[in-house]
Amino acid sequence: MTALAYLPTPLAEAWSHVVDGSSTPRVALGNFLDDWRRLPDALQRAALIREPIPRAPDLERHRWDCFVAATVEYLTVRDRVETPDWVFWDAWTLERPWFLFPYWKLRAWQLVVTPPPWKRRRIFGGDEAALIGRV
Repeated sequence: MTALAYLPTPLAEAWSHVVDGSSTPRVALGNFLDDWRRLPDALQRAALIREPIPRAPDLERHRWDCFVAATVEYLTVRDRVETPDWVFWDAWTLERPWFLFPYWKLRAWQLVVTPPPWKRRRIFGGDEAALIGRV
């Protein structure tokens, strides 16, 4: 019996399932983060994010589009992988702030500790561990 080779899914392909409603943002993002961890080579990681993600048609999923762009920027800088141009498109910036923890007493904390890739997109949710876990 032969072992099947693991084939990571490019982020744009995985995200298209979020846009069409056949997957959830959390599942697609979690799968992407798992793929990122499994591929230690910078060229393999770059291949995962080469193509831009499709834009969701509604506000709730569009928030997640922006969140994913911030996540890709954060990971590429941290892991010294070339950041694709699509991550910096204006489309990936929210018009209104999105606080992941809506309780008003947590807003100051979120404003202070949220890393720059998310802040630039008006997404506030705390430090790296709160946003994407320990990747």
